[in-house]
Amino acid sequence: MRATARATATALAHADADAGGTYAFERETTVTRVATRDDGGHEMTLASTIAHPAGGGQPSDSGRVVGANGRAWAFDAATRRRETGEVAHAGRTKPPFEVGDACRVTIDGAKRVLHARIHSAGHALDVAMIRAGLPPTTLTPTKGVHEPALAYVEYKGKVDPEHELADANALMARLNAEMAKLIAEDGASAAAEMTYDEAKAACGGELPAFIAPDMTPRIVTIVPDTPGCPCGGTHVARMSEIQDFKMTGVRVKKGVTRLSYAIPGMATW
Repeated sequence: MRATARATATALAHADADAGGTYAFERETTVTRVATRDDGGHEMTLASTIAHPAGGGQPSDSGRVVGANGRAWAFDAATRRRETGEVAHAGRTKPPFEVGDACRVTIDGAKRVLHARIHSAGHALDVAMIRAGLPPTTLTPTKGVHEPALAYVEYKGKVDPEHELADANALMARLNAEMAKLIAEDGASAAAEMTYDEAKAACGGELPAFIAPDMTPRIVTIVPDTPGCPCGGTHVARMSEIQDFKMTGVRVKKGVTRLSYAIPGMATW
């Protein structure tokens, strides 16, 4: 299975313990830093946050920070600061807050859930590939993009010309059918930080090279009794939340197979 959080090893090791899960949309907290960015924008860090930064092909949350006396500030994105690992909330205007101020951070819940559904569908597609007879030993998952305007998973390799699924239309039809079964089965997803050895076992016996033995990566298993993979993103609790799935294209170029897909709520649906 692919390591979807193709971010830093640090992000995987400390897979946003502040996130509070996919369905946590607000939190009481305090301001720890207010700064002007080099690009002229502004950012603010908080003692804790439920805002999820972009990573692994999944877009960032956006939302608002609300304080006393009606003070409010909108942020467009959340990013993880490399030097500290903190999540910085970035916006166009200067925040009307000072360090130490109590506040409430609220994220756009509808956007968060859509991102989680798209991301989870990408993970589930890896499982559908295995069920279709195209395991990682044949096509190795490498990366994905899981955005409302565009979603795909890339695999290293291509289907053998003699294989029954070598034709793009046949492959898309099979994957649509396998995904329909997975959604109907409505399995529960799971995510947990694990020791290196636990994570290795949960991921089918191997981990990406950027995960060191002293790390405790967060492992996501999107379908019960299937291999998990390291991922710091948000996911649905059950497969039925994806609602529906359709393949939108197959592209093979320079030894890489890209499978594009869509789910309800995306621009390409």
